[in-house]
Amino acid sequence: MRNDGFMKNSLTQYLPSGYKFVLLLGIFLSTATALGLVAAQQPLFALVGVALIPLVLAIVLIPDAPTLVVIAVMYSNAAVIAVQFHHVPLVIGAAVPGLLFIPLASYLIFHRQKFVATAALVPIIVFHLIQIFSALFSKDIGIAFQNWIDYLIEGLFLYFIITNVVRSLATLRRVVWVLLIVGGLIGALGFYQLMTETYNNNYGGFAQVSNAAFDTGETTLYGQVEQPRLAGTVGEVNRHAQTLLMLVPLGLFLLWGERSKVLRVIMALLTGFSLLSVAVTFSRGAAVGFVVMIVVMVFMRYIRLQQMIVVLLGILLLTVVLPQYTARIVNIQRIVGLVAESDTVTQDTKADGALQGRANEMMTALLVFSDYPLLGVGPHMFPYYYQEYSKDADFKRHQGADREAHNLYLGIAADNGIIGLLCFMAIFYVTLRDLVLARKRWVDSRPDLANMATGFILAIVVYLATGLGVHFSFIRFFWIIMALANSMIYIAGCEAKASTQRLESTARLTSEQGLALSLASTR
Repeated sequence: MRNDGFMKNSLTQYLPSGYKFVLLLGIFLSTATALGLVAAQQPLFALVGVALIPLVLAIVLIPDAPTLVVIAVMYSNAAVIAVQFHHVPLVIGAAVPGLLFIPLASYLIFHRQKFVATAALVPIIVFHLIQIFSALFSKDIGIAFQNWIDYLIEGLFLYFIITNVVRSLATLRRVVWVLLIVGGLIGALGFYQLMTETYNNNYGGFAQVSNAAFDTGETTLYGQVEQPRLAGTVGEVNRHAQTLLMLVPLGLFLLWGERSKVLRVIMALLTGFSLLSVAVTFSRGAAVGFVVMIVVMVFMRYIRLQQMIVVLLGILLLTVVLPQYTARIVNIQRIVGLVAESDTVTQDTKADGALQGRANEMMTALLVFSDYPLLGVGPHMFPYYYQEYSKDADFKRHQGADREAHNLYLGIAADNGIIGLLCFMAIFYVTLRDLVLARKRWVDSRPDLANMATGFILAIVVYLATGLGVHFSFIRFFWIIMALANSMIYIAGCEAKASTQRLESTARLTSEQGLALSLASTR
């Protein structure tokens, strides 16, 4: 297949051999000259430039390097951390996704391949068009359109360019490996932070701690004991848990299809640390997402009785290592206190402040949606309506704060109306439908393709389940997973076409041979 050729060659393949040296020499001399000029004014920037020289050479000589670097930087949130914690200029952090234009140009110019347009691209484009109309009718068009531009860059643009640079199974496997390495390293750092209780050290921004500590129920001479919650690279516990939990099914299914024992051990460790990092966020929404993932795996017959025993033993071990998480999850039952009659609610059944606050925000989003049912109030404009509408909700209200909906579906409905919500859900439907079809097509003949498709199915299921407790933000993580899932669909389709062509070619050859034998026998 032509899309596999890109993995075997670098950009320099298409230059005469004598020009390769000239190209590298030119890059070296121009880079040295530029660094010399920069060093005279900004020595620090010159040192950074020297450190980036190996990266530049890798980009020139290794075709997948830009894609892998961008995915690693974006999913680790390294660019944002560099800007916020290390005073790197914003323009440098924002320019990182631009590296993807290098492999894109190679496909379009050197390999003369066409743009990839996945089936999910249609509802994605329509969803962004709906956001434009929603912004036009917003009470602050300027803010609404700025929010739409952010969605466009981190959504449609990111999705389109990733689906156009990840065109082979080999590239996709490398990308998933990079995601798991990122998740494993972040998870290991978070677990180390928890074990050493070094909560005052954010480790360069890669191990942030949330202010949302919770009461463990224990008391010492110093008062109530509170458990800090780790927020990883994004600074928000539930979002951190969601982004790493989506990697767990990818790790599991890549592990099951890996032949090398060494790589399987490494993959298991990376996946395990990602899961541990989810646990130390103490996110109840992540616990719900994990349970839903296990249930779906049982339904798909990937987890049998013996394996379920292992899963239960793992959960039991987690309750021993992190008893605070057990107490927090048990508190989910207090959600019934939100709807029970006030005279029947006791101190033991009363919903805690977090549950009451979430209930208020969700109810407020529902009230906003009821007043703006068609197109909503505009892209990410719900927080500006919170104070006005939250007075009519019956739960704990956050005074003087513009709160989020804290629910993916109600938030989209409030911002973009029923039309936007239906179109947004169509993106999931099209993607999951095609992934299921790809899995069925290859489950017997190509288990590597089937496992990869299943991993992305479960990653999306995790996002949908955890979306019950988080709104539509940090969207680059979502669009990266959705883009890779649709790249998987494209790759499976290419494999199906190639398989059909091989069968047709074999049938044609057999037919020609049979005809030749028939003619020979008549002579």
